[in-house]
Amino acid sequence: MKTRDNKPRQRFPVESLRLKRSGTVAIFRQLEEQLRDAIWQGRLKPGERLPSTRQLASELGIARNTVVSAYEQLSVEGFIHTHKGSGTSVAKNFPPPLKNIPVTRDKTLTNTSEDTSVFAHHLQHLTPIERLIPNKDSLPLRPFRPHTPACDQFPRHIWTQLTTRRLRKMPRSWLERHSPAGNKHLREAIAGYLGASRNMLTSPEEVFVTAGVQQAIILLAKLLINPGDTVCVEDPGYTPATVVFQLAGAKVVPIPVDQHGLNVDFLANRIKQAKLIYVTPANQYPLGVSLHQTRRKALAQWASQCGALIIEDDYNGEYQYRGRPLTTLHTTADSGQVIYLGSFSKLLFPALRIGYMIVPSTFIKPLSTLRWLVDRHSPPLEQAVLADFINQGHFARHLRRMRTLYATRQASLVSAAKKYLNDVISIEAKDSGLHLIGWLAGGVDEKALLFSAQKAAIDLLPLSEFDLQSNQKPGLILGYAPFEPEAIETSAKKLRDTFAACSR
Repeated sequence: MKTRDNKPRQRFPVESLRLKRSGTVAIFRQLEEQLRDAIWQGRLKPGERLPSTRQLASELGIARNTVVSAYEQLSVEGFIHTHKGSGTSVAKNFPPPLKNIPVTRDKTLTNTSEDTSVFAHHLQHLTPIERLIPNKDSLPLRPFRPHTPACDQFPRHIWTQLTTRRLRKMPRSWLERHSPAGNKHLREAIAGYLGASRNMLTSPEEVFVTAGVQQAIILLAKLLINPGDTVCVEDPGYTPATVVFQLAGAKVVPIPVDQHGLNVDFLANRIKQAKLIYVTPANQYPLGVSLHQTRRKALAQWASQCGALIIEDDYNGEYQYRGRPLTTLHTTADSGQVIYLGSFSKLLFPALRIGYMIVPSTFIKPLSTLRWLVDRHSPPLEQAVLADFINQGHFARHLRRMRTLYATRQASLVSAAKKYLNDVISIEAKDSGLHLIGWLAGGVDEKALLFSAQKAAIDLLPLSEFDLQSNQKPGLILGYAPFEPEAIETSAKKLRDTFAACSR
């Protein structure tokens, strides 16, 4: 084919354009990239005419606007020129390709270990934590998943009313910046509630609002830990906290836990100096035991002698089913010796990413700077609504209801386990918590039981994933809080039948 000036013109390579309708990349992006590659590779020459947008759209079977979008982008980048009356052609001085970058764009880019930091390399191998991270937007809630409250029992109508009221009265300042330490009214509400419910004498100026306990741990690790510092943790214990301390460069020392909580004698005999000790005294995670009173005093004495700060994670200390919630370490220890962590995620609903810590007032300024660097502040509307929820008595009423409900559901789990799984696990009731430990009977293969649970669509979490050095007797973490008694009994029977079938 010849043009008017008798120069041969290369035919436009429309057959080389392969557009994937079902791909994740938009069609106009695919067209734009493939045309750019054709220019770089010389399949489209400088000065060569391109089909009109209408013609190319017809040949490819796509919308004309898709071709228009691709042409416009290539024109902006200098790859093609559009002249009124003479159509579109390849630019004579188009941008060169980047060196060492292949022009084929349909290959998936992969990162090698050399591309990432040591920090990122560690994150690739945190198997226990991966089990706790949802891999889908919505996961079915199945017995006996732990760590989940009964969200269907949350008084959504009250929360909606409070939210609507706050939105109607929302000042313009709410659209602007907020304190990284938290909403003033929420800090006052938390301090007031802790004083009335837990006998904790604290001021609003010592309350620091966070996006849950996990963020509090991260902020404290950044604030307090230097590489090489000794940090003591419970064993078995809350793995996500341990990982944060390790990634901060701490030398993490596991301290065994028994039926009375942290073994403080072991701690005192082995550790003479430490920066921090992280504990869950009210309801030890994951064993569910409470730290004995004599050990609480011994722990405070040890911390004073070696100059260590105690981080007290009271993630669900409100859920005590006999008597009142236990006295906190923060209440009994010397001033400034304990940093207290609390969360509303387990007490209300997990998506409410609001927690808090009680810290010495001198920590507020550096923590505020850190929080500002991380994510500025928690959502102001949710903070204000939560303050109203607490101040108007809804929070306390909800907790009272949940204590009764969870005690009933725990009893259902104990009964169902003894009825259907007595030869597989042994389980005992506890005075607190949202889960129980099912200790495997002698001769029961843990992997076989986990396989049976998976086949029966039942969630079981092995206790071994939270061991550091303790090598506890094999056990399973069984959540009961969000499940009706009927679902608990049905699942226990189903697990027994599936395990028996697999064993045969």
